[in-house]
Amino acid sequence: MEHNNSHSQGVQQVPQMQKMTLIRKIADSDIFYSFCRSPLIVFAAVLCLSLVLSALFAPWLAPYDPFDQSSLSLWAANLAPLSTDDDGFFYLMGTDNQGRDILSAIMYGMRTSLIVGLAAVAFALVLGTSLGLVAAFFGGWVDSLLMRIADIQLSFPAILVALLIDGVAKAVLGSSQMESLAIYVLILAIGLSEWVQFARAVRAAALVEQRKEYVQAARIMGVPVPLIMLRHILPNVISPILVIATISIAVAIITEATLSFLGVGIPQTEPSLGTLIRVGGNYLMSGEWWITLFPGLTLVLLVLSFNLLGDWLRDALNPRLK
Repeated sequence: MEHNNSHSQGVQQVPQMQKMTLIRKIADSDIFYSFCRSPLIVFAAVLCLSLVLSALFAPWLAPYDPFDQSSLSLWAANLAPLSTDDDGFFYLMGTDNQGRDILSAIMYGMRTSLIVGLAAVAFALVLGTSLGLVAAFFGGWVDSLLMRIADIQLSFPAILVALLIDGVAKAVLGSSQMESLAIYVLILAIGLSEWVQFARAVRAAALVEQRKEYVQAARIMGVPVPLIMLRHILPNVISPILVIATISIAVAIITEATLSFLGVGIPQTEPSLGTLIRVGGNYLMSGEWWITLFPGLTLVLLVLSFNLLGDWLRDALNPRLK
């Protein structure tokens, strides 16, 4: 019995030792050292994490539910920040024209913006990485065709490409179906406008990697082409992908906000930061500045934090800058 107990305790200690080793490796890494010695990057990470968590847990952290029509009152509409209504409810950032709490609407709206941004970047990452690997590995007319398509798309601003795709989808689906599929169409439009950066970066890195000895050895051994790309080349081109993905999240959030502000993105019934800014813009000249100021400030802070983290990650993963 004592032998079995000691054996079971030894088995339980193995995962704990592995976790401690992993934590120690992370703490001793150059990236963690670079992160800790920059107060600006630490602040950006804390700010980004706070905004993401507040959006993720909006149903539990938000003071009010902006989707609950029964709790809305026109008597509480257009209240200034730090105001209290007749029922004693306090509004830190004021209310909009429908009596919705601005703080709660921002938390729910930021949740929608983050979902669209992250999903669009994930789609662009998968598509761009796959096409970049295919272009680098096969070369020839496949490489030329994919890169010429990428060059043509780069000649157009991403917002115009997203507007074009959104317009085509609206013409094909119709207004009724477009209302229910607006988020998915927006994710597709933004993703198709952002895949070029991933494809070009992965292609450039993969062209260098495929000339190395380990790839040549894998070809001689008869390893299938898809397995070579996924197991051997892809892990060595992760660094540029992570940098582009971090910065692209900020670009995707801005694109979503721009499209929603123009009225072709998220419907007004599902508030995002763009729709909140658009609604607030209608009341800006009448003195209700807080309806558009606070969502706009939140958008700036969210995008700024992602951009700062992307710039730091680019410098930390670039061996030439060390």
